[in-house]
Amino acid sequence: MFNCKQGIAAKVLVLFVFALAAQADDRKLIEKKPEGKAPTTDQEFVVKGIACDTAEVKLAERAIKQASNVDVTAFARKMRDDHSKCREALLERAKEMKLAVLEGLDKDHQDRIDRLSKLEGSAYDRAYMRFMVESHEKALSMYESWAGKAKDSDLAAHVKRTIPKLKEHLEEARNISNKLKS
Repeated sequence: MFNCKQGIAAKVLVLFVFALAAQADDRKLIEKKPEGKAPTTDQEFVVKGIACDTAEVKLAERAIKQASNVDVTAFARKMRDDHSKCREALLERAKEMKLAVLEGLDKDHQDRIDRLSKLEGSAYDRAYMRFMVESHEKALSMYESWAGKAKDSDLAAHVKRTIPKLKEHLEEARNISNKLKS
């Protein structure tokens, strides 16, 4: 038989469970789309942007330690710093959109880091810079297409501010990559 204290405890437990469920509903978990899929909502764009920036930062941190060319090392430092700032801005957007974002690297980016980490010297430098050209071409394309689609005004402003920086990164990556080929 229930006594009064047990009845109250059961009611409190039920209310606690409902409160947790309601709180979980407040923060939507948006999973990153597969590498080749373009985002279709502001939320998906934010999640994909965070995943890309996280990968850029991790790759840059590895390159700072592993690169043999001074231009590659300097570029990696710039990537770490610039993409950390961009990632923080997107994390702030995610927070304001009440999105729960999974931290860490997705499988594609982790595989890339694993492959690159097996290389050394000039082979590493060339492969890292090739990937920087490729990833910045994709990022620039995604940002340019999203510039006209963003419904969230703060996100639209962030996208428009980021495009010139991505163009700068891409140009610098191409220049360094071309130098390493000769």
